[in-house]
Amino acid sequence: MSRTLHIIDQPGEVAEAVVLRLSVDAATLEEQTTPGQHAWLLFGSEATRDAARAIGLHDRQYRLLPKPVGLHKLLPAALAKPRQLINEAHRVVCWTEGATQIASLLGCAHVARRVEDTRLCDFAKAVIACALSTPGNDATTRDSLRERWGVEEGTSVVALLGDRLDRTDASAAMMTIALTHEALRASQPVGADVRLLCHPKTWRRAEASELSALLSIDHLLIQDEGALMPWSVLHACDAALAPAPGEAGLSILWADGLDLPVITPGDAQLPMLDTIEQRIAARSSKPRDLADALTNWVRSRSASLQPAG
Repeated sequence: MSRTLHIIDQPGEVAEAVVLRLSVDAATLEEQTTPGQHAWLLFGSEATRDAARAIGLHDRQYRLLPKPVGLHKLLPAALAKPRQLINEAHRVVCWTEGATQIASLLGCAHVARRVEDTRLCDFAKAVIACALSTPGNDATTRDSLRERWGVEEGTSVVALLGDRLDRTDASAAMMTIALTHEALRASQPVGADVRLLCHPKTWRRAEASELSALLSIDHLLIQDEGALMPWSVLHACDAALAPAPGEAGLSILWADGLDLPVITPGDAQLPMLDTIEQRIAARSSKPRDLADALTNWVRSRSASLQPAG
């Protein structure tokens, strides 16, 4: 019998019940499997066990192990049980950054976190379905988020996509936004602008802040911890930026599920990108090329929002 193992590394920055809930929902939505074909490997404390029980997981469905302190220091004995569970699984789904590291450390070669082809992957379809059905993804919470971010009417919010905070370059993304802002100010009416949404601990986020301060565009950088759980904030965005699609992982699926245009390098060769409904291909991953693609999209969007006549 086919068996899927879901790995979640808690507690931590994504130690939210929503991650666990999303994994359970994805398992439930898969038409080709039954609940008995899914198991969970959780790293955390009693709080993690309480969260699992609260959403209806039975103790026999998951195994709880202590949160690793420095993955490189794990002893062979501590690796035995998770390695056994991984070896028994036909597919491993890593829902958090730490889970991906653990699976890699254990030599897992069949991780489904970075989905390659949404047309052929039931898990990808389930992720998209979850994005669309997540409670709170409505106009009211969208307006509330944008008000909290201080977004003015006519401004486009662009989410920086990344499955790994240590590989998602906030500085390069901020340069893309700065170049787009400059181009828009030169040609667009007042009110048409673009802002970047990223997690406060994204790689080179400090450099991104310095750049925005140097160029006196601090207000264009939005930092929100919700970006680590894209399904909770993407519905309040207007587009998504994936300079390195191979590192964006599941966040691309959530963006696509919510019908957001996704700006990516045109030379990125990933089967998953062929299925994205609103992919906007830039010439390359360089900030100038990404900015050109983003600028053209913002101009087109602004024109479509102008009242007729």
